Amino acid sequence: MITKLARIGMGVAAMVLVTNSFALAETSATPVTTKKVAQASPAPKATPNPFTYRGYVRAYDFTRQNAYNGPNTKPNQQSLSAALNLHGDYAFSGSGFSVGASYLYANPLGGCSTPASHFPQSTANNCAGAGFSGNGTTVYQDDTLPGFTMSTLYEAYAQYKGNGLFLKGGDMVGTLPWAPSSDSRLKPVAYQGVDGSYAFTKNWTLELADYWQWECRTCSNFDHGTLLTDPGSFPYPGATALQTWNYNPAQNGVPNNGFTFARVGYTGPKNAPLTANVSYYAFDKIANLLWIDAKLPLSASKLKPFVAAQFGSEGNATNYTAPAPGNTVSSSILGDISSTVFGLQAGFNPMTNIALTAGYDSIPVKTATLTAAQAAGVITCSNTSHQVTPVSKYKVNLPYFLPASGTGECSNVTGGGINLYYGGLASPYTDSYATDPLFTTSLTQGMADRRSPGNAFKLQATFTSDDKRFVSYISQAWYDYATPAIYQGTKETDFDALYYFNALPKTGSYKGFLFRYRYGGRDESTYTGAAAPGLFKYNRFQAEYDF
Repeated sequence: MITKLARIGMGVAAMVLVTNSFALAETSATPVTTKKVAQASPAPKATPNPFTYRGYVRAYDFTRQNAYNGPNTKPNQQSLSAALNLHGDYAFSGSGFSVGASYLYANPLGGCSTPASHFPQSTANNCAGAGFSGNGTTVYQDDTLPGFTMSTLYEAYAQYKGNGLFLKGGDMVGTLPWAPSSDSRLKPVAYQGVDGSYAFTKNWTLELADYWQWECRTCSNFDHGTLLTDPGSFPYPGATALQTWNYNPAQNGVPNNGFTFARVGYTGPKNAPLTANVSYYAFDKIANLLWIDAKLPLSASKLKPFVAAQFGSEGNATNYTAPAPGNTVSSSILGDISSTVFGLQAGFNPMTNIALTAGYDSIPVKTATLTAAQAAGVITCSNTSHQVTPVSKYKVNLPYFLPASGTGECSNVTGGGINLYYGGLASPYTDSYATDPLFTTSLTQGMADRRSPGNAFKLQATFTSDDKRFVSYISQAWYDYATPAIYQGTKETDFDALYYFNALPKTGSYKGFLFRYRYGGRDESTYTGAAAPGLFKYNRFQAEYDF
């Protein structure tokens, strides 16, 4: 706590040095009059309270049903947990400076509550693998909620806002498309670093950021890990890529130093309301990502038609080099990354309360060929599932970022060689969270979570009541993960309903109760060895009180 408060003080001092504060003298002219009039004394103005606070009490009941025998078979899961979140801000009057902090405590309201009890090797309270038995059937806790206690001061920052300039430093909740808050559980994701933006005009903005640590949504401390590179840092298995080709289990993964970010944003005038951003992410030792997004309303009619586009190009990081088999050298912790994504979205309101959208994303497949000599003693390729079987448990000699969850990874070539199929996006801060900005990402999974090339299409209908207190949507998405090796596809149906018990304020944050129910059904029946369709079902019930 003392360390974080000291960091706030240092951030304020730094901002004072780089910011010129000035006051504009206000002048007024008194009109000439020959008539004496009585002037009422002006009513005293209320002094704004420099301290503001907000928070929530949130409870979740998560249930996962896994009913298939394909790759990465998982048990059924269920967790119940509640959290108290407190946030406070203090504004220094007239200066543009403020400080803020957020604290969260979460408890699973049951046994196996300590993070240590959820390690696979733990035998405390029969919590090995975070499992518990009921009616003769073993059900595992859903540790994405998580199913263990958390206590963390995840925000502690200082910021300045004024004269077109915004600066913020310290621990803060994420706001970037590929480093978001991912606030779909008990706590949001937070990042440690500095972020600044400057509005040159009403239309153009420049933003620069450097984040060197993060705190995941099931973590109580900041660390130098990511969802792709640090499997040992999480108190539960299975949430990381485990594709780290030079992963050393004795070191609990390969730490990195976060990422740097730059963005140029454009917001058009009312008569040409185009919004567009060109962003660049440098994920330390992992990849560099160029991301472009744009949205254009087509008219001001009640139909509210719009089109949107997105483009991404991701390649190897430039600051990391490691040995690899043969003459191949990878410059990424995860192996060779080469990915391109194209996306389009369109929508309109056929009725006042209903919005329809359609989205499409495409990620072309990439192919790498290993000769018989390079493959020997390194990997083999199954002729049925077309999955790579590494000779090393941790794929230490396979420097390619391969797909997950059943996409065809390889095929055998005459003469003993092997073709490898890759090209998926590496997303260090959204992988397995299903919170990335792709138009086709669904409630439980998207193309970035699959780390796979392919094509995806998604339709969604959203209903919003006149008073905005009830919001619901239903969506259907199709994912084609075909490679030259084999066809693999999934489809997902989602339903989401949110109800606010009190009227929504015109300004400020909502206060009062809300209920939310989400359902996701994913069909993975095209997996080799799959038992039946309707293979994965996710039910999430949320009860929350905001104050």
